[in-house]
Amino acid sequence: MLLRNKKKGLLAGKRALSSQKKQKVLKPLRARQLIRRFHVLLKNKTQLAKRLEKIWNCKLESDPAKLIKEHSPGLFKIFEQARLHTIETLLVNKSTPSAIINTDSLQPDRICEELGKIEGEIEKRGGLELYQAASVQGQSSQRGGDSSKKLVEWLKELGYNKKDAVALEIGCLNSRNLISTCGLFSKVVKIDLHSQEPDILEQDFMERPLPKSADEQFDLISCSLVVNFVPDPCLRGQMMHRITQFLKPYSQKPYLFFVLPLPCVINSRYFDNDRLSELMRALGFECIRHHESHKLAYYLYQWERRVSDELKFPKKELHKGAKRNNFCIVIS
Repeated sequence: MLLRNKKKGLLAGKRALSSQKKQKVLKPLRARQLIRRFHVLLKNKTQLAKRLEKIWNCKLESDPAKLIKEHSPGLFKIFEQARLHTIETLLVNKSTPSAIINTDSLQPDRICEELGKIEGEIEKRGGLELYQAASVQGQSSQRGGDSSKKLVEWLKELGYNKKDAVALEIGCLNSRNLISTCGLFSKVVKIDLHSQEPDILEQDFMERPLPKSADEQFDLISCSLVVNFVPDPCLRGQMMHRITQFLKPYSQKPYLFFVLPLPCVINSRYFDNDRLSELMRALGFECIRHHESHKLAYYLYQWERRVSDELKFPKKELHKGAKRNNFCIVIS
């Protein structure tokens, strides 16, 4: 998942621990509730951080507390008081607000207070480690959650047998999933922001050094249930654009396996399958396989054309409705 804890960048650069971490087991309902709540918290954190960046004309990256402390000890005291108070008083099963109201009007003292509350709630709910455990559990093979099954099925249908093919899996949660064990790839590089296994490199894709040659690029990139956890539409667009830089030259027809939660394309005000198709064509991709399950939308793209560095893909309202979500991908 696209989550981090005091690391640089969007999505950082240390290798995973040498021993596998013991993962907590949650009841399915509890896991789903935890995932949804953390998604809201991280989205609000991003919105508040952007407001503070605008006021201070600086870059907070992923650790607002550090910059607040360096910029203003007084405001850091407000941040810490709010964080500690939340840890001491929050009932984790109690309903909490899902959004910050009128973020653009908030001043630094209120922003720091709200950021402190968010950090406190993240800690109180078990931290990003518990969130990651819920995510791993949600994609466990026992629940049919290994999305790479669909990828391998498609590749076999296509007769994929490229010699010495190398794949990159962004947001890898299980080093023994089918993409790693199917035998179609000579090597699978597995990365995740918060690695749970020694075979998964703990790394932010947005911080991964750009390839210097085709030898450092990939025949296939898997990006399954990753982009939807990036908290900002523009950052999602940056990630999609960056993926093209890690694929082998388009003349070699490399692949991108892409998976989103189904509501992102069937219940968003700003996004649907047609809009996704427009975006991917603008990035030089052609969709060669598409499947929708009860909860997920799967896509297999082939990269066929170079993308312009000046590409723009704005936010545009497509569907009205009070119960729709706001998911979208923007390139500005």
